[in-house]
Amino acid sequence: MYNLNDIEKLLDKDFSDLNYGRYLLLKNFYLSIKEFQLPKDLRIAVVGGDNDQIEILILNKMGYTTDVTTFGIENQDEFFDLNIINNTKPHNFFHLIICTQVIEHIWNHNSFFENIRLISKPETLFYIDCPKSNKVHMSPAYYSSGFTASYLVNNLKMMDFEILKSGEFGGEVLYKTIHLTQSWYNKKDIVRRYRFNNRNMFHKIKHLSKLSNLGQYLVLKRNNNRDSEEYMTESYVFARKT
Repeated sequence: MYNLNDIEKLLDKDFSDLNYGRYLLLKNFYLSIKEFQLPKDLRIAVVGGDNDQIEILILNKMGYTTDVTTFGIENQDEFFDLNIINNTKPHNFFHLIICTQVIEHIWNHNSFFENIRLISKPETLFYIDCPKSNKVHMSPAYYSSGFTASYLVNNLKMMDFEILKSGEFGGEVLYKTIHLTQSWYNKKDIVRRYRFNNRNMFHKIKHLSKLSNLGQYLVLKRNNNRDSEEYMTESYVFARKT
């Protein structure tokens, strides 16, 4: 079975361009799944995603066999419009339902959570994550600026889910790169704060003479990188249907 170092190596090697918030969520997904007693043969529903979800790859690397059904509006196994209540056919029991980075692209959240309830059965584990703080992306199908973990928790409780684990990730550097520089940075950029393509001093001065580069440099280099609540950028919840 993979350990945390293996997962980090996998993400760094094959998904080095992932934005850092997504990277943190994937690491947490791996660590959290280890806490739950799931069978080795998993029946999984992916809502608003596809068979190539990185979470599925991680599960496979952990030794799980995965049978995946996708729900969505484009090229999925079952058409599933999350803005309306879907009259879904009866489904086999899903051990795990995964819904990542989707809810910000849905305008009717009452229908969203009701649809999750409809494809869940008692003991189904549901995982959701979303931006807590984010820039507009994938317009025009973008409707919100993100949600706190408590927003997700309270809505899931209304649908008879037991909350197993929830939280938020982020930090000052990550938050400011999103909101001030309007960019998503990967792990290497965030950890190193700022990287020059050339270490020559003349190159650095010339590079920073461009105000946009100088702004990014100041954002990444000149702050304390606090991790208080106001700088969290990602929310997640693991819940079980009762």
